[in-house]
Amino acid sequence: MDVTDTIELEVAERSQISEARRRILKLSVDYGLNQNEQDRVSLVVTELGTNLIKHSPRGGRFLVQGLLNSEAQGLEIFSLDNGPGMDVKSCLLDGFSTTETLGNGLGAAKRNSDEFDIYSQEGIGSAVKVRFWNKGIKPKQFGGGISVPKPGEDFSGDKWCIASTSEGVYCMLVDGLGHGFEANEASNLARRRFKENLHLPPGECLKIIHLSLRGSRGGVGAVAKIDFNNGKLAYCGLGNIAGIYISSDKRKHMTSLNGTLGYEARKFMEISMPWSENCTLMMHSDGIASAADTALETMENSPALMAAWIYHNYGKKTDDATVLIFKGAHAQ
Repeated sequence: MDVTDTIELEVAERSQISEARRRILKLSVDYGLNQNEQDRVSLVVTELGTNLIKHSPRGGRFLVQGLLNSEAQGLEIFSLDNGPGMDVKSCLLDGFSTTETLGNGLGAAKRNSDEFDIYSQEGIGSAVKVRFWNKGIKPKQFGGGISVPKPGEDFSGDKWCIASTSEGVYCMLVDGLGHGFEANEASNLARRRFKENLHLPPGECLKIIHLSLRGSRGGVGAVAKIDFNNGKLAYCGLGNIAGIYISSDKRKHMTSLNGTLGYEARKFMEISMPWSENCTLMMHSDGIASAADTALETMENSPALMAAWIYHNYGKKTDDATVLIFKGAHAQ
């Protein structure tokens, strides 16, 4: 599945709800949602935007991205705030309200979306994920992630990808040097080469990416393969891409060697770790603070929502910021 760069929409006052709804509806048309589906998007965005204003003193934000694969197209929307948090089970019941309103917001959002996920932490804030698919199809999902451009830029110089083959799941994250259009071109080329070489081990795949980026802006990156049949994770990184492995009894920051894709790479070293349904892999660019992996300790949500929450709370906002998460032994 391919995912577009993430669009970030701030909602700090009521007038921004309408602007966010207008922009999101335009995206829903671009990604093939019919009129009925667009109406559902409009309702859900209104309900979630209203909650951002009601329950957080500073409002919050939407993150929006398009989803594309051979079966369907869709739209993924995250609603994120740093409010007081909530009792999730109670707030999903129609009629429950902490602000003397009808209390139908989250329940309506869940009913009117094709996929729904929610997380809240007392004193920290809340996050909601909704997805809408054209044709009513819900393709299999392999992990999740987001890539948000540096504020003021139209393109993200980071790219991520998760692909499934008969041998397992492959994950890639590349950060084109700098930001803007040229970094975006380099990372897009890296993603194309990654998809063409899924038959190779991570180290060999990353080496091909390195050779392909000669003459481009260059970048840093990492490739991982999760082999479910043999219970193994193989990982290879070059430059400052973070790769964190978490199991029920271990947490490891996997080493990436010094170097720059397209310029200097003296060696491609693979790291191997055991993999089971209790394991999680997180990869992120340097636009995310290094303490981000601590957030995974309290979350049992879908990888996409986990990635959005991490960006919301650990994104530096001074560079492109990308998070990729895969967990478990099956499609998410």
